[in-house]
Amino acid sequence: MKRAMWIFLTIFALLLAACGPAATPTPTVAPPTPTVAPTPVPPTPTKVALDFPSVIDKFLSGIPDKYYTVGTIEALKDMMAGGNVLLVDVREPNEYAEGHIPGAVNIPLRTLTKNLDKLPKDKPVVLYCRTGHRSGMATAALQMLGYSNVRAFPPAFVGWQNAGEPVSKEPVEAKTVGQPEVDPALLAHIDKFLSGIPDKYYTVGTIEALKDMMAGGNVLLVDVREPNEYAEGRIPGAVNIPLRTLTKNLDKLPKDKPVVLYCRTGHRSGMATAALQMLGYSNVRAFPPAFVGWQKAGEPIEK
Repeated sequence: MKRAMWIFLTIFALLLAACGPAATPTPTVAPPTPTVAPTPVPPTPTKVALDFPSVIDKFLSGIPDKYYTVGTIEALKDMMAGGNVLLVDVREPNEYAEGHIPGAVNIPLRTLTKNLDKLPKDKPVVLYCRTGHRSGMATAALQMLGYSNVRAFPPAFVGWQNAGEPVSKEPVEAKTVGQPEVDPALLAHIDKFLSGIPDKYYTVGTIEALKDMMAGGNVLLVDVREPNEYAEGRIPGAVNIPLRTLTKNLDKLPKDKPVVLYCRTGHRSGMATAALQMLGYSNVRAFPPAFVGWQKAGEPIEK
């Protein structure tokens, strides 16, 4: 009897346990989401405006003794014989077609910045024109753009021709060498100057034209040679402001009357004219006959 009662109670207890409420599961707690710090946005670099007067000053004050020139016909012929030089005729296509130095390619002055992909930086580049003025302007522009390998040939085509050197009429195609890296703002500034050069290339082209201006008395004549050259003889009435010092003497250059620049052969005055025109001196002109031409014509010399 007792045994039966024990079995009954055991079974009853098991039934109660089975019918009791289910155990409440322990809730699963999700791990906290880590806080991610925002990635810092780098500040937008401030665009520095082009300080073009400083570019001009750096160029002019840094001009070396030979003024970026290949100064003689023999020196040019030696370079051409070596075969590692690009000779560039910066005259107009019709001038080039009528005769040019053998091997020269034609890239007219006004188009230089449109053809930088044809101008290498890894070998000498020599520029020439008819008298030296245009190649002077071209040399200034390209040197400012970083073409430290560029030189001008001041004897120019006239000097080459007068020396009896061979002349070719066979065109030479300029090869593409790749687009250089150039400051876009600087390129735009120089391109605006070059592409806007007028037909007379900012010149007073003859001795008679200069004498007429001097007779009128309303012109400033500036000799951009060195002081020792100026002291040895100059065009009467000319003041001396050497090429390398132009930007230091802008206060001596008026903008309200004609200013005519000259040097010995026309190369330095070409560079000076380009620099001053780019600085806004639209009244500046060069005298390509230069001091040599004035002297050979038997005009008076002042000391």
